[in-house]
Amino acid sequence: MKTIVYHQRLGDILQCLPAAKHLAQHDEVQIECLPQYAGILDLVSYATWVAPGEGKGERLELEIWPNRYNMYRQSGLSWMDFVYQHPAISGADRKIVLDRVPDGPPPGLPDLYNLLSPMGISQGWNYPTLDIMHKATELMGDYIISCEKKYYFHNRHWSAGSIIEMAQAIKHAIMFMTINSAPAILASALRQNRPTYFLPQKEQWAQDNCNPWPGRVDVDL
Repeated sequence: MKTIVYHQRLGDILQCLPAAKHLAQHDEVQIECLPQYAGILDLVSYATWVAPGEGKGERLELEIWPNRYNMYRQSGLSWMDFVYQHPAISGADRKIVLDRVPDGPPPGLPDLYNLLSPMGISQGWNYPTLDIMHKATELMGDYIISCEKKYYFHNRHWSAGSIIEMAQAIKHAIMFMTINSAPAILASALRQNRPTYFLPQKEQWAQDNCNPWPGRVDVDL
């Protein structure tokens, strides 16, 4: 048994999945994270969720925030390059594989739609939301905006009821636009060679950008 310890940050835990898949070739794998992120493990067949402090076997302490944050910043490495220095996962294929995402759109979305995910909680470089919306209109035409209900400010909006619904929505969209956030990391797994517009972090925060993938088009405002 091996346990990957990464308690918080949806996007970071998603980026631990290649490590889990790599380790699962030889061991049963758990990911130890907070309960609000447990739904990530509904997306995969090769690892299971465990609550903080309950992981068994060999523990891989991969979490950056808070204890390794300064080390990460000083390294200048991307998140993937920094975390995957761990000798147990240094040889892992870093492509995220989500093998349990249902086909079709989730409840509340039509069969055909473009989707915009303009918001996040941990960006150092912040784009004005209205500017993102204007760019989305330019690039995609009509679209639905994905956000929490407390942020509803658009005449066509939708909120995911779970992490798996978020993944379905991103996978099924005709075109998708996002900032560097957890939805972008989901898109890297679910939208290979499909049109995805990406607003990257800039300047010193460019270190935080997720790895590019075929189909991603980086844009600016």
